[in-house]
Amino acid sequence: MSRTEVERGADGRWFVRPYLGTDRLTGRPIRPYRSWPASMSRERAQAEADAWLATVAPSAVEGASKRLDSMLAAYVADPQRDFAPSTRAAYMAAVRLHIAPTIGAIPYDELQPYEVAAAYRILLTDTVTRPAISRATLRRDHALLSGAYRHWSRRIGRNPMLEVDAPVPERVEPVALDEWDQDALTAALLDAMAEDGADRANVVRRTTAFAGYIALMQGLRCGEACALRRRDWREGAHDVRVCGTVVEKPRLHRQGYPKRGSAGNVAAAPEVEEAIRAHIAWQDSWMRSGGPDAALLSDRADGRVPRPSTVTARFTALARELGMPEGTTMHTLRHTHATWLLMNGYDMRTIQERLRHRDVATTLRIYSSVLPGRDAQAAAAFAGAHKGR
Repeated sequence: MSRTEVERGADGRWFVRPYLGTDRLTGRPIRPYRSWPASMSRERAQAEADAWLATVAPSAVEGASKRLDSMLAAYVADPQRDFAPSTRAAYMAAVRLHIAPTIGAIPYDELQPYEVAAAYRILLTDTVTRPAISRATLRRDHALLSGAYRHWSRRIGRNPMLEVDAPVPERVEPVALDEWDQDALTAALLDAMAEDGADRANVVRRTTAFAGYIALMQGLRCGEACALRRRDWREGAHDVRVCGTVVEKPRLHRQGYPKRGSAGNVAAAPEVEEAIRAHIAWQDSWMRSGGPDAALLSDRADGRVPRPSTVTARFTALARELGMPEGTTMHTLRHTHATWLLMNGYDMRTIQERLRHRDVATTLRIYSSVLPGRDAQAAAAFAGAHKGR
């Protein structure tokens, strides 16, 4: 950056206001301003200006001002970070909606731990204009700040996030359908999947029913189910290959890998394979592009991938119509799959492999509350101890 000369203002004070490019977050010119007393000599004022500009220039190189929100936007946009598109979009939303309104105006090299903690309290509190965010969302924001300051600490010589406690995760109990509701839902989905009409209303309803059926039978996440292509049903191997997910931001597309560490082949029962075979045959009656790469859950003639948010909304409405418990969603089906296996004596390793969790510890952490046997043993022991009293 070329040297910026100090100037005299109308009030006699020395000042500089260089142009340092465009802010990636706002799209506005970066024009920082700083002034010094009129009583200073030009030489002294220039020396002060040079020292100050040296602290501003590094952020300008990244297309940012020294504001925390601007620097975070530049950090997230940097292709060297290698964030997945969905992660980058989520982080940019966090900068815009959570960081900018709370601590975004603070210079990134002046942020204090207590300011971050105060921002967390604000974000977790309902206000008239903004509902509180979840702890899971706040943990994502914390991960963004922590990663950015690990990167910046070499430049600024400090890392305020080392003194900020990570938000405590919410304890979320898996919600699963009981056997009565599961049987009723399966029967209703199979009935809907038997309707052969190709009018728009039936295409949507039957595809939604099939989405619920395949998610329930194979323990799939919604994005994974949406990413299934016809070729991912391996008829010869009698399994379904889970090797992608559908993300909606920054654009709708099939991502060639599912959640980290969760790719795998999930065995399919004969009746599930028959349902897949019938579904593909039905699709062929109205789909123009029904090749091996057509999406199994597509409701469009060109076989394009569906939006997970749309599939989720449609299934939730269908579940409500069928009288399922309030709050039944696509993810309920994955929990139902796992819970049924647990309650019927299947070992944790098998369940981990079907759900494609990274390790058994993840499966155990999520489903420990529904492990059978422990409470029953306690009940029997207590009753036995008091028998005959």
